[in-house]
Amino acid sequence: MTKHPITSRPAVGRLLTAGVCLLVMLGITACGSTTSTTSASSSAGATSAITIKIGTLQTDDILPLWAAVQDGSAKAAGLDLQIQTFMSAQDEVTAVTAKQVDAIMTDMVVPVQLTASGTAMRSVTRLQGSPAGIVAAPGAGIAQVSDLAGVAAGCSSPTAMEYIYDKALSDAGVKPDQIKTQEIKNLSVRLQMVTGGQIKAAVLPWTLFAMAQKQGAVPLLDSTQASNYSSTVLAFRAEWLSSNAQANDAITKLLALQNAEVAKINANPDSYRSLLAQQAKLPAPLATSYKVRTYPTAGLPDQKQFESVVAWMVSKGYIKAPIPYSDLVWSPTA
Repeated sequence: MTKHPITSRPAVGRLLTAGVCLLVMLGITACGSTTSTTSASSSAGATSAITIKIGTLQTDDILPLWAAVQDGSAKAAGLDLQIQTFMSAQDEVTAVTAKQVDAIMTDMVVPVQLTASGTAMRSVTRLQGSPAGIVAAPGAGIAQVSDLAGVAAGCSSPTAMEYIYDKALSDAGVKPDQIKTQEIKNLSVRLQMVTGGQIKAAVLPWTLFAMAQKQGAVPLLDSTQASNYSSTVLAFRAEWLSSNAQANDAITKLLALQNAEVAKINANPDSYRSLLAQQAKLPAPLATSYKVRTYPTAGLPDQKQFESVVAWMVSKGYIKAPIPYSDLVWSPTA
């Protein structure tokens, strides 16, 4: 079996490739492939709609917007939402830097790095809580986060998963030199290794987290606890926001639409499971049992969370200098 390097402070490199990988679901291996969902029709009435091209991965974070397209709410609001699902995480970043999409669903690390590297991004709303949690292998004898001191958990770096793992262990009193990870970028391999006992713990996105639990893994940091550290966001290219005369109107309508769909989903979450299974390509064991999460209302990402992520990235050498919160978010004017 291939040996994976163990490190407590992984080397800097390929942040954009790795940083979005935590959002990829089980079974996503194709490169350069996409699927699209759109609220527009070919009728003449659709020509007045404001077009927003959004890139996402096969996660549950963007369910409210998928629902808005499916039920016609987006079209009724005057928005042509063109949601493009990328099968490769790196392709999503490539698409937004190449201006093929206007916005992306992502974690808090990616827009910081993109902004630092010259593609300014502005998050207009949070979409969900933290993108990942921590599980222990069945029978590993690990019951709480503090038990992970000195344990090389399956992770990838430099990513939001690494940030979550660092923060969780630090908050549990684990000394920095005892925070260790084993580099396993392939998520399905990571899942197999932790459920098979080849590693004692792993950081996993929520669908794989649920799969691991079904196979006996012990949850150490769940979605409620992990969401104290970070959120997923909808981040737009700053250039699109500043150069598009319809941007203010578009984002105002989009946030209102998000709130309306969130209210419907939260009132009857089980009725949206089939849509989620279809769009996120949930693996068979979860297609009928995955618990649809409660969604937050529209709002800017938490300032303390963003600033903590930025400070961590500076301390790790992933970016050279801090980026102010005001340069990472955007709100429509009244």
